[in-house]
Amino acid sequence: MPITTDSVRTYYDENTNLFLKFSGHKQAQNIHRSLWMPETKTLEDALNTSNALIKAEIESVTQTNAGIADLGCGVGASLFYIHLRLQNPAPALGLTLSPVQAHLAQESANQLGLQDQIRFAEGDFTSVPLPSKSLDAVYSVEAVCHAVDPEKYFREASRLLRKGGKLILVDDYQATRPFSANENKWLNAYMDGWYVPGVRTVEQIISFAEKHGLQLKKNEELTPYLRLRNLPDLLASALLFLGEKLPIKHAIVPSMLGSMALQQCLTMKVVEYRMLVFEKSTTDEYR
Repeated sequence: MPITTDSVRTYYDENTNLFLKFSGHKQAQNIHRSLWMPETKTLEDALNTSNALIKAEIESVTQTNAGIADLGCGVGASLFYIHLRLQNPAPALGLTLSPVQAHLAQESANQLGLQDQIRFAEGDFTSVPLPSKSLDAVYSVEAVCHAVDPEKYFREASRLLRKGGKLILVDDYQATRPFSANENKWLNAYMDGWYVPGVRTVEQIISFAEKHGLQLKKNEELTPYLRLRNLPDLLASALLFLGEKLPIKHAIVPSMLGSMALQQCLTMKVVEYRMLVFEKSTTDEYR
């Protein structure tokens, strides 16, 4: 069946509490990937590497009173980390498709005493409840890959950003080369299992962005900083075959198969984990 916005919402509603249960964190849990830079010493630091990179990009736009939004915010971990470390930031918005995630994120905000500084809401990041040109930075971590129509995301991000503002993405992108039948098998298993119909090549993403006045300023591959756990192909293929035959209908099963498939894709360089940074044009000369 084709992946829809509703099926992505259901995927996270059904899986989020399980993801958090196994994350090992008690509060404001980070369910994104850890990045092990040469200087990284602890798992907490590795989990926050992407957050620190995003914070630095926001500070390059403005040092004070930054207006930001996390589109596809999960349970809020990235926004808590970043917002607390900015200098006198404006109130921020975290938006997620999942009502389960929005509720958990708002609970954490209340517990941390941040309910007046960070607002979490359930919603679609192609239609954000904020005025046009109201933000200095918009960011998404492992979120645009879930978009059924990724171009709509860039149109909305451009609408939200002030001229000179930044869009910061940390996500998976398809490699720009032909794939073998085996590589396509793993790519499809990843996209189906993790409900990520929006995985595109960097070139396609740049095209979407430029159409809406967003110019690429940084393209950094982060895959080398992941600790991959790929299996021998024969064993992984057998597990994929058996997993697809299981009668269990809970969304955790395709998620586990998709996770295994992603490891294979990253190892084979079918998928690359990258940070892309775009800047909103200072003119209105775009379509």
